[in-house]
Amino acid sequence: MNRALLLSAILSVSTATSAVAGNWTGWYVGGQLGYGFGEFDLTNFNQPGDFDTEGAVGGMMGGYLQDYGDWVAGVEVQLDGTDLTVATGTTGGSFDSIARIKARGGRDLGNGLLYASAGMAYGDFGGVSGVTKIDLNDPGYVVGVGYDYQLPNNWLLGGEYQYHKFNDFGAAGNDVGFGTLQIRGAYRF
Repeated sequence: MNRALLLSAILSVSTATSAVAGNWTGWYVGGQLGYGFGEFDLTNFNQPGDFDTEGAVGGMMGGYLQDYGDWVAGVEVQLDGTDLTVATGTTGGSFDSIARIKARGGRDLGNGLLYASAGMAYGDFGGVSGVTKIDLNDPGYVVGVGYDYQLPNNWLLGGEYQYHKFNDFGAAGNDVGFGTLQIRGAYRF
């Protein structure tokens, strides 16, 4: 009897979720602002070692989502400027920008969308003596989780955490790993 009651409750919750599912299909464009933190492991640096960094991260994004009932999938492109720097003594450098192209997929919760993402990340890093300027030709990967909420008049508001990893960044042995935590806002077309 208890199993039948539990199964009945699960089925009613899953059908109720489907009944309130929102419509996420369409294009969107917006921006994000937040905080980045991580570690630079610069083996080929003239003073090798690990350097922690933190700072502001913000920029713009756009993409397309397709609603498949209870599930939503799509693609997104982001471009952020950053304030992530490393320094030791009189030498330092900065991670000036990051671009991402990623797939997004998640659960339609009505006006909410809980999602995961994965894709390629490209960075622009320069200014460190002994490390060649690194540009958008040095890809890494990015994975993340987030939540978006539909507001009236086609607006979205959400938040997202993303982890970025660049191995052999510019030269063998230079590894960079950092996270970003951002608030997002977008307009849906």
